[in-house]
Amino acid sequence: MAFWNRKYKDSVFTDLFGSDRDAKKNFIELYNALSGNDFKLNEVELERKIIEQTLYKTFNNDVSWEINGKLIVLVEHQSTVNENMPLRCLEYVTRIYEGIVPVKARYAEKVYKLPNPDFYVVYVGKKELPEEQELRLSDAFYTKDSSKLELVVTVKNCSSSKLLPVVKKCSILKQYCQFIEIVEHNYNKLFPKKSFKKAIEIAMEQGILKDYLDRKSREVINMLCAKYDYKMDIAVKQEEAREEGIAIGMQEGAQQKAMELAKSFYSNGASVELIAKSLGMTVEQVEKIIEE
Repeated sequence: MAFWNRKYKDSVFTDLFGSDRDAKKNFIELYNALSGNDFKLNEVELERKIIEQTLYKTFNNDVSWEINGKLIVLVEHQSTVNENMPLRCLEYVTRIYEGIVPVKARYAEKVYKLPNPDFYVVYVGKKELPEEQELRLSDAFYTKDSSKLELVVTVKNCSSSKLLPVVKKCSILKQYCQFIEIVEHNYNKLFPKKSFKKAIEIAMEQGILKDYLDRKSREVINMLCAKYDYKMDIAVKQEEAREEGIAIGMQEGAQQKAMELAKSFYSNGASVELIAKSLGMTVEQVEKIIEE
């Protein structure tokens, strides 16, 4: 059973490893590199899993496949790694399981078997990070104890082939990273479509994602426009929040606005530290607002 909802906008990452004609082949190559497995496409059962805008409310870039009874969730990050990802993955996988298990079966005496989940963040940003790290749901709990609820997300730093063998083992990921670097280098916020078209031309000249870009250049431009519109929207909201934050304590209306912005940012995955910095508040103030 697949969950298809085309209301969200694919990113190039999502399309390459989730939606494209060659997505199955690309996904197998990436998953083998991430996990150390050696699956062959013609020897596995693959089924795509999609639910509506769970990880991102405006822009979705997750890739989820069930492979031989195991549920693999891949998330791409390009600027920083969201430390709330375990919580968001918990929400994500819960909704997938809701779609897998019939309502009646949830109340039956016999256990309903579920695919084992595995969570990866593929990081291709510029911030210095370790080659690999784990984010744990338990890190968010008030008290560190032997809690029975845990979810672990493995973060793989794929920003450079020098850092991790993953990129070397996965040609399509290497080419994707090279393409994004070309896009970032040529991006012009005054003429975005023109700059994206130029980036595609440069990439194809260099043999980077040549077949993919030749087939889908117009779609890729639209995907990049959606992505950069999202990034611009976040930047504008951060600036608005910063301006609102200056007025905190002056007017009750400004305080209410700041609280609403803090909650909105948090629900969209912003860290407490980033919210505090954007709104001119302390971390303790933001934590109190979120708790309320």
